[in-house]
Amino acid sequence: MKKNLSDYIVALSVIACSIVLLGALTIALSGYRLKKPSHTLQINYEDVTGIKLHSEVRYAGAPAGRVIEMRHLTAAERNASANKRDAVRVTVSLDKNIPLLPSDVIATLSSDTLLSPVFVALSAGTPGSKTLANNAIIEGHPAYGIQQIAAAAGPLVDNANKLIDNLNGTVTDVKGDLADIMPKFSSLADSLKVDVDNLQNVVTNLESVSKNADTLLDTAGKFVSSTDTHLQDLMKELRVILLNLKVVSTHAKAITETLGEKPGRLIFSGKANKLTPEQEIIKSREPLPAKQP
Repeated sequence: MKKNLSDYIVALSVIACSIVLLGALTIALSGYRLKKPSHTLQINYEDVTGIKLHSEVRYAGAPAGRVIEMRHLTAAERNASANKRDAVRVTVSLDKNIPLLPSDVIATLSSDTLLSPVFVALSAGTPGSKTLANNAIIEGHPAYGIQQIAAAAGPLVDNANKLIDNLNGTVTDVKGDLADIMPKFSSLADSLKVDVDNLQNVVTNLESVSKNADTLLDTAGKFVSSTDTHLQDLMKELRVILLNLKVVSTHAKAITETLGEKPGRLIFSGKANKLTPEQEIIKSREPLPAKQP
């Protein structure tokens, strides 16, 4: 049967559409950009689990751009970095309507819920302060969830155990010093009862007691100084952990509420809840709702 011209036109149209669709998918998956972005920012992270090409970027909680490039830092770059644990550099493209970022902007990794995609979160920074240059490189901060808090608590517990061991050792040393000194005090008291002919023995005992007393005071001073330094470091670590736990526990209210009302919404709901920003939770001295109205 002889084919009509329209059959050939339809076939060629299908082939052309397939080629165009394949090309569009290739460009989207490879991250290729037809036009170079005009406003970019580079962020160094220790870990970027959950982030990928085209992941969302939010500035002060509002959509602001996309991730356009991710690469591992070289050994030389890691050595030159202020944070030697940085391993990945993420480049983000910011929308044209986003103002120049303040130099004190904070870049973290966050998500609306435990099941939501991870995005790059940029804080608002301080208005009126010095701004970052285009394509500047800043230090990023990792995301903090239950697992990260548990991991951070591990070293804290280890340090607490070491502090307890040091305290036990110091107490043992103090007890030993007291055990050495107390008999000498007793001998001194007995010596004072003898006549003047034994005065030289009393003087000798006094010198021995003085030396042991100096040793005891020096040990006690080192103990107090060491304990104070350890406690200050532990309190700093504990403050960071508690602030992160404050944010996680507040956001956990949204999950609990959703599980109570309609559990399936966690998986099948396409609309994410607008959670209360981390900065508001950290600054507030009162409990805040997990979701903003």
